[in-house]
Amino acid sequence: MLELLTLSAFIGYLIYLRYYADQRTNAEKEADRLREGITMYENQEWAKALTYFDRAIKTKPQSAVAYLYRARCYWALGDNQAAMNDLAAGKSYDDTVADLHLDSGQIHYDQGAYQAAFQDFDKAIFFAHGETAEPYRWRGLARRQLGETTEAGQDLARAEQISRDKQARTDATPAKQRAFFDRRLALNAGLVVLMSLILLYIIKQSQVIHWPYLWAASSAVGIGFAEPRKGWLLAVLQTLLITIGYYLVVGPSPQSTHREVELFSLFGSIGLTFAGSLIGSVLKRAQTA
Repeated sequence: MLELLTLSAFIGYLIYLRYYADQRTNAEKEADRLREGITMYENQEWAKALTYFDRAIKTKPQSAVAYLYRARCYWALGDNQAAMNDLAAGKSYDDTVADLHLDSGQIHYDQGAYQAAFQDFDKAIFFAHGETAEPYRWRGLARRQLGETTEAGQDLARAEQISRDKQARTDATPAKQRAFFDRRLALNAGLVVLMSLILLYIIKQSQVIHWPYLWAASSAVGIGFAEPRKGWLLAVLQTLLITIGYYLVVGPSPQSTHREVELFSLFGSIGLTFAGSLIGSVLKRAQTA
């Protein structure tokens, strides 16, 4: 039974790292994987970038981001039809990538197809959750061409407001606060050390597993709530502290029956630490959404 609990905790940890520690979207992960080709495109090495994304699509035919950037290469090289074909292919695999709609809308706009452009920009706003300026700006321009003067002004004003807000957040956030290891993380890590010591004490003193589990779960939810994006690191810290503390500092109980309870409490607390911090992170993001 103890082996099963240990295995379950380990599997839970792997799932935790896969779905929680890395909180990037699929498109962001793809962009990181394709960073070499994207850099070529940004440096205006369009022919080289085109070759790169040709290979990327052959390797992974369902990569919407690869289609997006190959379309941009075609567009830069003057082949609008090939660009539109790739944008359509990218949408067929993942139409939640806002830039696919933004780029096809810009091509439609350049071709004078303002109604089609408007529809593309509308989708770009939807899939960007209304958080980026460019889709609003382009939808405003399309609306202006369609004679929707009032709505166009509203979209352009919204684009300007988003740009100002983004710049204000950038100016108000010092570089040191944008670093991964900051003062807030250090303070929370200190709190985790204290909570881990308390948890270790409960594991050693409790005759049942319920109290360690309750403390581990509640403290872990606090970890995730306090650090929704870095809570995985604090969860790892708590796990290491209670494991090292148990085996190297206090030591297992000499009595076999109590030692079994301790081990169940220890490994169960490890699993609950990761599960609880995930729940806390979800609750925090739901609160701020």
